[in-house]
This record gives sequence, structure tokens and C-alpha cells, in this order.
Amino acid sequence: MEGTRGGGFGFIFSKIKEVFDKDYVEVVPQHKGKKIAIAAVLTLVITAVRYYVSHPPINLKSQEFWMFLIMTAVIYAVILTVLCVFGRRTENVKFAVKHSFKTSGVVIVLCLLVLGIGLLISSTFFNARRYADLINISDGNFTEDIEDIGFDEIPMLDNDSAIKLGNAKLGELSDMVSQFEVDDSYYTQINYKGTPYRVTTLRYGDFFKWFKHTKEGLPAYVMINMVTQEAKVARLESGIKYSESEFFNHKLSRYVQFHYPTKMIYSYNFEIDDKGVPYWIVSCYRNTIGLFGGQDIKEVILLNAVTGESELYALDKVPNWVDRAVPADLIINQYNYHGTYAYGFWNSIIGQKGVKNTTDGYNYIAQNDDVYMYTGVTSVNGDTGNIGFLLSNQRTKQTKFYALSGAIESVAMGSAEGEAQNYKYTATFPLLLNVDGQPTYFMAMKDTSALVKGYAMVNVKQYQIVSFANSTDPEVCKAKYEALLGNKKLVNDKPAQTTEAKGVIEDIRSAVIEGNTYYFIKLKDSENYFKLSAAENNAAVIMKPGDKVVIKFDAGADLKQQIVGANIIEYGK
Repeated sequence: MEGTRGGGFGFIFSKIKEVFDKDYVEVVPQHKGKKIAIAAVLTLVITAVRYYVSHPPINLKSQEFWMFLIMTAVIYAVILTVLCVFGRRTENVKFAVKHSFKTSGVVIVLCLLVLGIGLLISSTFFNARRYADLINISDGNFTEDIEDIGFDEIPMLDNDSAIKLGNAKLGELSDMVSQFEVDDSYYTQINYKGTPYRVTTLRYGDFFKWFKHTKEGLPAYVMINMVTQEAKVARLESGIKYSESEFFNHKLSRYVQFHYPTKMIYSYNFEIDDKGVPYWIVSCYRNTIGLFGGQDIKEVILLNAVTGESELYALDKVPNWVDRAVPADLIINQYNYHGTYAYGFWNSIIGQKGVKNTTDGYNYIAQNDDVYMYTGVTSVNGDTGNIGFLLSNQRTKQTKFYALSGAIESVAMGSAEGEAQNYKYTATFPLLLNVDGQPTYFMAMKDTSALVKGYAMVNVKQYQIVSFANSTDPEVCKAKYEALLGNKKLVNDKPAQTTEAKGVIEDIRSAVIEGNTYYFIKLKDSENYFKLSAAENNAAVIMKPGDKVVIKFDAGADLKQQIVGANIIEYGK
């Protein structure tokens, strides 16, 4: 028993030590061809399993592919060494070491050379100008390009609030809640029939629930109306059978890579087409600088999440209903290259003339049936001021820069939170809106439960102009903001935009909407109901039919509908 002390590892180490012993007499290994064949076969088997699990792209411009080759060579060397050690104790370990150096060692060295040289020739040091030109930037006119859109087109929620609503909605469905979960990693903001939505698929609760339901697939997807804050579970006649929560061949990333083995995948986005059919939007990138640099989206795979049918499109041929072909983080990275290296590599380190980058954070704007990524641009010194804004179409990557100096988003968020400090609300990352020609930050204000309780507007150029309304009706906030703009003489002819209605109250009704009380007043000889916020119109609480009132409202409002955001300016009996 003394001779086996230390186990198998001790024996291996002793054999390897003998290889370098001067007194060691080389013995011709027995059946070396057989051992090489066995090692090769075992390596192929393990490599096949590894490829099935990790499925890297088979592409010479993929770093992942070269690392996969290196690991394959290492596995072969280890297997051959183990076979020579344990095949017979008289075998020559030196043969395994020498053969590994001649085969695996050469492969590993070559792969490392390719990686090293590829990274070097792809670096920004040698390609500063090419990195700066990855994205084409044109100058935009804010008041012409950014429409003064209504609140029925503006998302009122951020991603965190959408996730909470989606989870709560699924929890109401007894036939789903115990088997499925909301896959919040794929909440995609899209423009669906002119309205901003966030959509995502479900996922299986665990392996056993997948095993039970995989034949039918995931039965629904979740839609969150970002304007009305309504959550909906859209049931499907035939379930989603391709997603990341699947196992084996229907796992999304594996299925796509097996069908397009040479494509390098940047991201997967879940969307629905105009008929509500669920699709995966798979963005494929190419390295356009050297071997590994200059990632850019050139192609997009549209994969039907139900049937698995797919089609490859060039970026400029992607159907119009697709909203998220070019990921926001790629656009931001490319602009940061542009802002950093537009005047050369050394300028980005010494002098830093004209060096700029994006601010921390971004949001989305729905416009003209497309989704645009918006972010601020500031100087590299990281001060508290923006020098402009970036707006990029996520389907076409058409990008415009707007030279508008003002406060960065974080400063505006702080201003909004300061205005609402009594309520301890936190501001969401703002949207950039055009309000009466003024660049304006618009933010939802959330309580500690991440529920939207109010809204705030902050003027970009003069961030001391802050409007906050503790109301879930954004028109209340806008009315306050427009009044502030009028007081500061930032808008012209503001009084002409409103009109007055005088009369006797014929009917008055009240309703609590999302925790806020509203009064709906109808005057005699009028077909309209004026919607008044009790928080903004305290007199509405004591009014009754027969009372005389003077109500101010937007002169451009459609008088065949209820007048939103009206205010009492005179009340008497």
C-alpha cells in the first residue's frame, strides 16, 4: 500500500519529473498510433458537446471562435497525456509532451498570435479615423425635426415600472402564474399601431414546467401600453416555441447559430408585427476594422417565435414594422468613438480639442412610426452641461446631432426631485420633448413602490424652470409648465392659445382616477364636459348645479370631446 500513496496524481507528477531526469532512459511508447487516435476521437466528442452548449460563430473574425480552438487544443494535449500515463506504467510520458508541443502547442501558439496581432491591427491607435467614421452624423433642427406631439404618443413609464405592471398582470391569471414567469430581460419598447408599447415573452418556471409545456410552447406574451399604463397578456393560438428559456434545439441562441453558423450575433430583441405575431429581431454584426474591431450591424434575422421560420435581411431592407434593429448601446459606443477620435488618437489624450461623449443614460422617443434612441452629449470633462443631443433611428441607424446647450439629464432629474421633495418621489430618466418650441425634459415621478404618481417638466436651457404636478394627468403638468414659460417670456402670444367658457353648471360628476379626484362639469347650452383636477381646482369640491363659473381651457381643443386640463378662474353662486 505504501507504493500507491498519493493516488493517481502523485504517479502522474512522478512520471513527468522523470521526463526531465538526466538519467532517464527513453522507452519507445507502445501503441502510440492507437493512443493518438483515441485522444483525437475523445477530443472530437468533447468538442462537439462544447459546441452544442456554447455554439460560437464559425468565423475567423470572432474572438470567441479562436478561444474555442485554443481550448480544443488544450483538451487534446491533456487527454493524450492521461492516456500515456495510465495506459501502461512503462509508457513514455515524454512522448505525450513532445507530441503535444508539436500539435496542440503549435495550434495554441498560432491562435494566440492571431488574437494578439488581430487585436493590435484593430486597435484605435492605428485606426482612430476609421473608428470616428463608424457612424454618420448629420445636423438637425430641433423645432423642425422634433414634433410637438401629444401625450397619447409619449411613453409615461420606464422599464422598471413596466416590469412591475407585467408581473402583476400575470399574477392575476391563475392558469399561468404557477407555470410561467415574465421574461423581463427582453422588455422591448416598440411603436405598435402608433402607440408606444413594451413587449416581452414569458419563460418557463423551471425545467420540469418546461418539460410539461414545451410541446405547446409559451402560451402568450405581455404588452404594456406606455401611455395608458395598461398591461395585457396576449394569448396565442399556437405557443412560442423558440426562446432562451427553451432547452436543447429550440433554445433561441442555439437555434439561430445552428441555422446561421457563420453569423456573429450582437443581440436578440422581442417584437410583434402589425398583426401581433411575435418575432425575434436578431442583429448580426461584422467587424469592419482590422480583424476584431469596428463592430457594426449589417444584417438582421427575423425569426418567427412560433414557427421558427426565419429570413435574413440587409439592414437597409428590414421591414418598416421592425423598431429595434440597431441596439442603443452599439449606437452610443460608435458615437463615443466619433466624439473621442474625430481629431485623431493623440488629441484624445493630449489637448482633447473637441472631444465629447454621451451622458450616462438614454431613452426612447416614438415618432413617425419609428423608435428613436435619445441621449445627451457633453464634453469629455464631464461637467454638468450638455452641448447637444443625439437622436438615432433604431431601424435605419440614421443619426442626427442637435446643438442645444443646457443641463444634463441627471441635473434635470435632481431639479424635478427637489420640486417634489415633500413627496420623496424619484424621477425617471427623462424624455426630450418639444413643448411650444422649447426643448424640455419630461419625467415620470415615482414613489417608493415604483408607481407613477406625478410628472415633471424641466426646461433644458434654463433648468430652474421646473413644473411638477402631483397628478397622473400629464396635461396638468404641461399647463403649469406653459404658464411658467409665459411668465419667463419664452413663448409668444400665450394668452391667445386659451379661451374662456362662462355659464351656469348644469351637471357635475366626480371620479377617482389612479388615486386622483377629477370633476367633470357641464354648463348649460353646452355639449362639453370640462375635466378639472381637484388638486388644481379646490373650488370644484364644493360646486353644485346652478353655480356660475368661468373656466379657462385650450382654444385648440376639440370641443366634441371632453376638455382636458381645464381650470376654474372664477367661481360664484
